[in-house]
Amino acid sequence: MIMRKCSFVLSLFLLAGIMLFTGCEEEKKKEFKLVSLMTDGGLDLAGATLVTDVPEDALIIATFSSNVDPATVSTTSFKITNTDEATLQDYTLATVGPVVTATPTEGWDGGSQFSIEISTAIEGTNGVAFSGNTLGFRTSGMNIPNDEYMVLHLSFDDQTATDETGNHTVTTVGTLGFTDDRNNTANAAAYFTGEGNLVEVAYAADLISPSITISFWFKTASADYEGMETTDPPQMRWPMGLAAERGYFLEMGRRSNDPQADGYPKFFLKYGTAHVNAGNNAATNPKGTAWTEVNDNSDENYDAGSTGSGWSYVISALTGNSDFMKTSVTDRWVHLVMTFDATARTKTIYVNGVRYAAFQWNTNGYDWLMSDLTLWDMLNDGVTPVDGLEASLTLGSACSSTSTSTGWCNYQDVLLKDSNQKNFFKGAIDEFRIFSVPFTETEVATLYANEQ
Repeated sequence: MIMRKCSFVLSLFLLAGIMLFTGCEEEKKKEFKLVSLMTDGGLDLAGATLVTDVPEDALIIATFSSNVDPATVSTTSFKITNTDEATLQDYTLATVGPVVTATPTEGWDGGSQFSIEISTAIEGTNGVAFSGNTLGFRTSGMNIPNDEYMVLHLSFDDQTATDETGNHTVTTVGTLGFTDDRNNTANAAAYFTGEGNLVEVAYAADLISPSITISFWFKTASADYEGMETTDPPQMRWPMGLAAERGYFLEMGRRSNDPQADGYPKFFLKYGTAHVNAGNNAATNPKGTAWTEVNDNSDENYDAGSTGSGWSYVISALTGNSDFMKTSVTDRWVHLVMTFDATARTKTIYVNGVRYAAFQWNTNGYDWLMSDLTLWDMLNDGVTPVDGLEASLTLGSACSSTSTSTGWCNYQDVLLKDSNQKNFFKGAIDEFRIFSVPFTETEVATLYANEQ
């Protein structure tokens, strides 16, 4: 139509050729619009229905009706935002002729919805501005909050024990078993027999950074902690740890042979980390103490003269449910998150997406003095190394198979015990993750909901 119009005018007004040429160019300038928005796999992102299965590594390809001015294309004028997390994603843009291609730097976040805002700042090489448009898509996969800070991920899919972030070396001790995961996928979760099979991750500083979040699923049976009424101590097991009380660990089991008479909850979870107690260890070198901190079933601060050990069993008491562990761990999957915020000086524990305990410390001499969470590899003189300390992160025990620094966690000694007295973990573990940042309550709830 434009060419016919121009030819007709040309035959009548040949002497006005310059003005005619300008008029035709103005007609052409109006043609600068978005022709298509596709993935490199052929998914149409400009259709009437939101596409919800875009691969995390997909390229986003916008094709316009005429060549695009590269100088007008940026992450501001062609903005892609994760609307679930309200964050601008990392991606690069390339412009060739009428095509703009967005390439994710490390993949679009899985299981997230994205907004593509193409603004009026984008222009064609003919100087015409785009009219503006906002479209969207949703990626396949799982949305993991703070995934850019995830330093370790053991999914145990495909009957393997490897770090999917590629950051760490993972080995096994004994024969690692596999079982159904929380979604009943066969052989997609690690199984520990309680007889000493372990998963070990070679020590690296990011496994015990000052601020940290540890998240994983576990499944076991309360029967594995019973039948010990005539023994002392009762049955306890260690799902995981890094250098035991010189780093951090998780312990679970029964606190007492006679919990009713002793006033203890029958089942407990205990999270141990290292820090300074102003009462019984006023030196600058910390000793191992429980993540939950307060002794027995009380919530009282220590005073400067306290001689309490700091080993506590209060999760059940804090929830107001003395049978919390028994009802939670009997043949069902449980999600645990332990997060430490070095700036806020807080430790928080979450069970199945719900905050169960949070502790904050001060420096007034009447409470625990927090130092950054780290590997404390010196004795109390602060100079002499701890003999026999080996700091691999271990699943299935509180310390590695070669660590001899802690008598109660010496692998070879525990191996010699009767089966019902071994402290090795018995049960399943899945989706073990470590992040180098603390998680908020909302982020923990999101992680739990998305991993279910």
